[in-house]
Amino acid sequence: MTDRLGRGLLVAACAYLALLPTNALTSLRSIAFAASAILALGVVAAAAGGRSPRIPWPGRTLTLAIAAWMAWSVASLAWSVHPDLTAGELRREVAWSLFTIVAFYVAAADAGAFRTLVVVALATFALAALAVLGLSVAPSGWDPGRWHAGVGPYSTYVVLVAPLLLTLLAPPPAGFGAGWRARIAGLALLALLLATARRTDNRMVWVALAAAFATASTLGALRWRATLARAPLRWAAPLVALLFVLGVMFVDAVRERAALQFPAHTSVGETLKHDPRLALWDYTADRIGERPLAGYGFGKSILEAELREAMHDPLLSHAHNVFVSQWLQVGAIGLAAFVAMLAALGWRFARFLRSADDTLAVLGLVGISLVAGFVVKNLTDDFFIRSNAKEFWALAAMLLGFGGRLEAAAAARPPAR
Repeated sequence: MTDRLGRGLLVAACAYLALLPTNALTSLRSIAFAASAILALGVVAAAAGGRSPRIPWPGRTLTLAIAAWMAWSVASLAWSVHPDLTAGELRREVAWSLFTIVAFYVAAADAGAFRTLVVVALATFALAALAVLGLSVAPSGWDPGRWHAGVGPYSTYVVLVAPLLLTLLAPPPAGFGAGWRARIAGLALLALLLATARRTDNRMVWVALAAAFATASTLGALRWRATLARAPLRWAAPLVALLFVLGVMFVDAVRERAALQFPAHTSVGETLKHDPRLALWDYTADRIGERPLAGYGFGKSILEAELREAMHDPLLSHAHNVFVSQWLQVGAIGLAAFVAMLAALGWRFARFLRSADDTLAVLGLVGISLVAGFVVKNLTDDFFIRSNAKEFWALAAMLLGFGGRLEAAAAARPPAR
């Protein structure tokens, strides 16, 4: 019975992960989400009753940090300026995120389940990227709002998927080896990643990708120093080439934005100096000053009407920075809990990276790169919401779930004589 529950959970989690990036099949996505949540709770109950193997605890610090942020967000309903909006956002962004964390943490029960989830995530990205390229050349064009929930969410999705490419270079059980098939697949996915990121015309996506890949390379070089010493050019050359390409793409995107939105011959520096978000952040700082500790209530769009009216721009309806947004919503206390949650998540992955087990170290490397890329991407916007937030939690939870089981197995083994 418990084996069937576990297999059913893996199937449901894979279906949800595959449907998560699209905005076209919401009913099927909801069914997959509900099934994965129910089956995960069934597996947890079976483990608690001793009818299946024990599920390792994700760690006291991380658990308390997530619980503190979620609890304070729920508490903000008591003083929210828009209680109905806050109640709806709490259901979608706190409750549903919690179920996502549990489902993917439990689903990554072993190496086979983990690699299955990674394959589904990468295959889903490949199909989504091919759809973007195909629709871009079609007469009707690519409608991000219909297929991928918007340009900003899709560019953030690209950043979230990018660290998983590292598994194509890592050996089993966390990765797929460094054979020619894995390398060809990695190069093809990287090409799709770069091509579709450029189609979004987003500037910050290049900075976030550079942060994710540079973080992975730097930490990998520190973790596997002996390998780096034997072949430094083999390690450094691909990173330098990739960072060069990302820099060229960033400059090209900035110049195109300047040509479209500013007078002719406007320099790149002037476009950044006159970015409308600077005025938005000044105005938002004044609003935060009126409620610095508790905020206005949970919900990214808690002051949407006021911000749109003040900025005279319908796109400037929220804080456009995930940390400023948290401060605006749940005050300094909520912001501190949010930062503590991200720090605890990064620290958990750092423990994996420092492990003597190379498999755990790979999981830690991917996890830290995931957090770094997501944080940098959200410095000029707030995509800690809807499908991007669920994708972030799903990927982080499956890394933590598999890593926690490896830690538990290592602790249970008798010491070598």
